[in-house]
Amino acid sequence: MHYHPYDEYVYVLEGIIETDGKECQAGTFWFTPANTKNGSHKAITDIELLTIRLRAMGVFEN
Repeated sequence: MHYHPYDEYVYVLEGIIETDGKECQAGTFWFTPANTKNGSHKAITDIELLTIRLRAMGVFEN
């Protein structure tokens, strides 16, 4: 389990991911409000996700 400090929106573009014990296939969308405990995530197949956080993501290193 982990916390997301900001609102987070996730869309599964390709593949299957298990999140909080539920399988989510391509086309699945979910929203996690800020400071909410979120279950573990496990890729069942190769996946491609689109994740949007309405806040800065942090510092990127080159």
